Amino acid sequence: MKNLRIKQPRSLTELVVERLREAIIEGQFALGENISEDKLAEAFGVSRTPVRDALMQLQQTGLVIVRPKRGSFVFSPTLADVEELCEYRLMLETQALKLSMDRDLAGLIRAAQMQVGAMSEAQDSGDQRGYARADTAFHRSFFDHCGNRFVQEAFQLAEGRLATLRTVLTVPYRQRRDASYDEHRQIVEMIKARDVSALHRILEEHIGRTLRVAQDALPVAQSAKKA
Repeated sequence: MKNLRIKQPRSLTELVVERLREAIIEGQFALGENISEDKLAEAFGVSRTPVRDALMQLQQTGLVIVRPKRGSFVFSPTLADVEELCEYRLMLETQALKLSMDRDLAGLIRAAQMQVGAMSEAQDSGDQRGYARADTAFHRSFFDHCGNRFVQEAFQLAEGRLATLRTVLTVPYRQRRDASYDEHRQIVEMIKARDVSALHRILEEHIGRTLRVAQDALPVAQSAKKA
């Protein structure tokens, strides 16, 4: 018999998780900022319960830190945290690219080219958030086509934090976006050529820039908090 099961509407918690995750990634909250349950509940037009549940879920992905009796805060990485995230990202993206090129090269190329086009449009229009979304989707395409759910799940553990750092450290600065855009175009050409060693080299440079920028940016942010 045809499947007639009715899809259940999404819960309030799921909706709050999605919206709050998006707000953090897009920089609507600063790193380390306190997130008021009451203000969020009022903004979303819901009770505190789905907000509290959403914050607990986001804590599992590292985007939110819940401190008992003190409140909930956007994650605030140290330089050591950023270094470990970059190492993790390089390892996973390199492996995901290898798998995707072996298993769905055509699909990977189509997805990557589409996002490079979206980045170009965002650059031309000065749409910083649009650029950040396309950049995140570009790198997610490595995993969408890799054919290994465990590799995909491993990336999901850090994707939100990586996307947030991209928004904070790269996207607001035109020169950094220009360098990022050029590297994304090169990555597509290297995927087409199936040049794994060249891909690894450019990913090292591309991802390594995040750490170099963080070395200057994060101490400034920390000083501002202390002041």
